[in-house]
Amino acid sequence: MPKIRKCPECKGIIKPGQTELNYELEQIDVSIRNVPASVCSQCGHAFIDGHIAEDVNRLVNRVAEDINSFSKTHPQMGERHREVAIAI
Repeated sequence: MPKIRKCPECKGIIKPGQTELNYELEQIDVSIRNVPASVCSQCGHAFIDGHIAEDVNRLVNRVAEDINSFSKTHPQMGERHREVAIAI
């Protein structure tokens, strides 16, 4: 029988689920949806494994680099604020 994990915030039961991570970079907001996580069934607090967090950070950095590169080759985009949403 699997061990029941309790939330350190509210003592609710933690179950497998998904969450959304939001990053605010220089003039770029990036939202990553459907990130695998352990989620408290009571308060909704999400816990993400270290290797998943590392993969998401690499993805966000790559997206930011690509957006900045694209902006440099397309001056009509200017220096305005940008938003990106990715579902994995």
